[in-house]
Amino acid sequence: MKPVKVLVVDDSAFMRQTLKAMIEEDPMLTVVATARNGRDALDKLFRFHPDVVTLDIILPGDKNGLDVLHDLMEQRPTPTIMVSGASDENANYVIEAISSGAFDFIFKPSGKPSDVERIERELQEKIKQAAFSKINSEMLNPRNEVYHTNEIRREHAFHGNSAGSSMILIGTSTGGPKALQTVVPSLNKNLPAPVLIIQHMPPRFTKSLAERLDRLSSIEVSEAQDGEVLQKGHCYVAPGGRHMCIQENEYAQYQVHLTDTDPVNGVRPAVDVTLESLADLQGCSFVITILTGMGKDGARGITDLCAAGKPIHAIAESEETCTVFGMPKAAIETGKINEIRPLEHVADAICSQFGLQGDE
Repeated sequence: MKPVKVLVVDDSAFMRQTLKAMIEEDPMLTVVATARNGRDALDKLFRFHPDVVTLDIILPGDKNGLDVLHDLMEQRPTPTIMVSGASDENANYVIEAISSGAFDFIFKPSGKPSDVERIERELQEKIKQAAFSKINSEMLNPRNEVYHTNEIRREHAFHGNSAGSSMILIGTSTGGPKALQTVVPSLNKNLPAPVLIIQHMPPRFTKSLAERLDRLSSIEVSEAQDGEVLQKGHCYVAPGGRHMCIQENEYAQYQVHLTDTDPVNGVRPAVDVTLESLADLQGCSFVITILTGMGKDGARGITDLCAAGKPIHAIAESEETCTVFGMPKAAIETGKINEIRPLEHVADAICSQFGLQGDE
């Protein structure tokens, strides 16, 4: 198998060499070129035809990282991993970049040995995943149909018109910010249920994500706060670096409880942790959607909810529109999924459970 070819773009010579060394510790990866600015990057993109690009958010000259990303996606679409410092300003840039087509992002190494080792593993894994991701017109124009497999549950155990309370959960990871930008603005603001969003992200970034989704949507979106009571027709994004559980308070209201317990499935927040908390809620029905992402987070939680006899309607994004068909595939393999839908039809699938249509 040929090594994955990588183009490293960073204005710092030290960082270019650091990233190159980290990448090439994996024998399956090779850095074919480095670039110091936007124009240099676009020139080498066409000269060396890399499989994956690592792109610094902040670049000198007349083209910053976002400008280069837009040009790259327009001229020669290539899976791109943004490289960012851990600041609030950079968090906004990263969300913009991922929403514009970037595969994912990593933090710049701080220099601590443990930090370098962790980021090296993360960078290598994301480059390999990016090399096999989808950057094509099919993702922009998904087929207008429902995808079926033999694993779909034929019975519909849940419908939002039934008596009692309802809750909607959307879980996602790699490719999630862009997928959420398709789904959330299409949700009907009259949904008679709160919407929980679990996106695998570190602190700071989920606040920027929530603010962006809120600007784009008629339904309200915010980063979840510890102790707040869930409201119908409102989306709550789990804060990066914290698990989000839902509890029933003494007034029979559903309330957010944030925890700092250990990562589950290697992530925090984790979909499985939130789903586990839902199993304790009485008289509540659930619509659960699993979108694009690496790993299998969410699969165990869906299985356990079904085993507990909870009314559940489960939706998975189809492989054809996923950036990474990991989490949806694992969910489908449980045999508990009711619908497999291309991304553009996920919001309609959610809203239809409540007798509503998605927003145009």
